[in-house]
Amino acid sequence: MLFNSLIFILFFLPITIFVWFRLKKKNDKFLFLTLVSLFFYGYWDYRFVALMVASIFIDYWCGEKISNAKSKNYKEKAKNWMYVSVISNLTILGFFKYFDFFIDSLAKMLSEGSIAAYRLDVVLPVGISFYTFQSMSYSIDLYRNDATKARNLLHFSAYVSMFPQLIAGPIVRYKEIASQFNNNKFSLDYSNLYKGFTFFVIGLFKKLVIADYFAQFSDLYFNQGINPNFISSWVGAFSYAFQIFFDFSAYSEMAVGLGLMLGFNFPKNFNRPYIAKSFSEFWRRWHITLSEFLRDNLYIPLGGNKNGKVKTFINLFITMVLGGLWHGASWLFVIWGTLHGLYLLIERAFRPNFKGIYQYFYSIFVFLLVCIAWVFFRSTDLNFAISSIKAMFGQPLLWFDLGSYKVSGFDFPMIFRYAGGIKYILIVLIMIIAIWFIPSTYDLVNRFHSKIGAILLGLIFGYLILIIQKPSPFIYFQF
Repeated sequence: MLFNSLIFILFFLPITIFVWFRLKKKNDKFLFLTLVSLFFYGYWDYRFVALMVASIFIDYWCGEKISNAKSKNYKEKAKNWMYVSVISNLTILGFFKYFDFFIDSLAKMLSEGSIAAYRLDVVLPVGISFYTFQSMSYSIDLYRNDATKARNLLHFSAYVSMFPQLIAGPIVRYKEIASQFNNNKFSLDYSNLYKGFTFFVIGLFKKLVIADYFAQFSDLYFNQGINPNFISSWVGAFSYAFQIFFDFSAYSEMAVGLGLMLGFNFPKNFNRPYIAKSFSEFWRRWHITLSEFLRDNLYIPLGGNKNGKVKTFINLFITMVLGGLWHGASWLFVIWGTLHGLYLLIERAFRPNFKGIYQYFYSIFVFLLVCIAWVFFRSTDLNFAISSIKAMFGQPLLWFDLGSYKVSGFDFPMIFRYAGGIKYILIVLIMIIAIWFIPSTYDLVNRFHSKIGAILLGLIFGYLILIIQKPSPFIYFQF
């Protein structure tokens, strides 16, 4: 079920909120939240509900074992149960997400086509990368004494399956929300309800009006084989950069809003990443919860920055490459992660310290290199990605032929037919400038706390309901 669908907005959400606040006992609420979340997930494909239920039981059971072992000072037993949780989740994730990928890679490496016969054509369960990470983080944090044990299975099942952030995050770790489960009375709070609704509407606007608009040219460029050249390649890269940001941040902020409506506070997942003044700052602003998860559960366990510069660089590079692979079973994602690893390594090695206007030039440089990396992330074919990168560094605009509307071989009539031509290119350029001035959703939410703001929010919501036709899935559903 999609957040941007009428069945969710007009039926599922109002009914869920109504029943949630009608229930008085916490355990009744958590049972209801678990069941309604499993229904929400099963609406896509009911066959994979059992997989999520299995993850819930495995990690709750491991958590109980870890807690009991630690209480008796059996640290080694606690560690073993933590490993059971991690290995179980990574096995589930690895099978569904990477089995066919490694079979195909092995077949190509050995030039042995018969190996490909072992492909299972496994269907990737939606959201599996998110809920497996979230579920096993409970066992890890419990072992490290960073989290308290869930009071009962209903607490834990509601935490793992919670529909607002189930499919695409933010990744909410139990230690960040345990106190809310234990102490929050979850009584109706009109202020939270309105604030959550504001988050939801702004996110819906970002998805329907901005992300889906830029998806037009992004999909045209990457899916329908426009010949890459200087203009089309850059417009394609910028289009996808805007599409994925407004799409993914929209989902995250809608999730934050839905959580608030129910009485939960979820962590921020985006903070205007395209104005970052360095690559490390970009990763403190982009998909913040994943960055923190990889830092705490991969980079630091590898040694972090404690064992010298070379070891630090290796740890950082491994983290970024595996972070790329987490996004999908494709070498293109590995290349994307590798590029960001190289960006961070080079930046750390030279430690640029620009001041004044030079800092803004470096910020633009960061944005451009991030967009170049997005080409590999979005492309479905390595050859096309390489052709696009070559075109981005090819001959600049040298001549206009207004009669044929061609610019350095770029066929404008085709673009006019599909995405608005020069008008679209101007919109892309305006958006590049606008990202420096558009406030974050968190800032915008505060501006709707007035009568005029409420009226404006209602009008925006009404308009969005009218333009919903066939809702498009969020990009991160495929991860």
